[in-house]
Amino acid sequence: MNAPLIHASESALNATCAHRLAVVLSVIAATLAPAYAASAPSSGGSVDCASPSGDVEGAICTEAALAAQDRKLVDVYAAASRSASAEQKNRLFAEQQSWLSERNRCSGAKDRTACLMDRYTRRIADLQAQFKLVASRGPFRYECNKSTSDILTAQYFETDPPTARFFHDGRTVTAYIARAGSGARYENANISYWEHQGEASVVWYGRKMTCNASAAK
Repeated sequence: MNAPLIHASESALNATCAHRLAVVLSVIAATLAPAYAASAPSSGGSVDCASPSGDVEGAICTEAALAAQDRKLVDVYAAASRSASAEQKNRLFAEQQSWLSERNRCSGAKDRTACLMDRYTRRIADLQAQFKLVASRGPFRYECNKSTSDILTAQYFETDPPTARFFHDGRTVTAYIARAGSGARYENANISYWEHQGEASVVWYGRKMTCNASAAK
């Protein structure tokens, strides 16, 4: 057998192995993604209250309002997992692990209960908006900075608290309703959006924009 043929065979073998590995990883991700819900104790929550670990889990087991939010999150997470694609399941699982770490940092909060309630409420609303598990309005299309190519879309969800999903410049983010003297205002750590009488003032990852709904299509 000559060298080119050997190299071709090796390339084909490597491609086959890579494909099989990709399939295996996809199956693993699909299996792990709903683990947060599937591993929930018989109480319906995510915490085994027979042996809670740490102050946060202890608070969830002893405070009825927190326990109710924990059970609700398990249900919402399961619904999100059912509607997610294989790729989304992988991301969903990773985001949930990140959120659990964030939740557990409430252990050091001055008002631990308030911190935990805020974490749970926002996570539930975010999942409901991301996976369209509740009623919504939109999406609506806006032209920003008087440019027909600078487009922002917004979709409003009937979560608690109300949320909106915004898409612009390759990013999709969830923002939460905030106080406003008039109009509708939504915020998260990276954006702010204030719409009043068809015009929206937006700060998008540090960039200020004025977006006009009158040209929406």
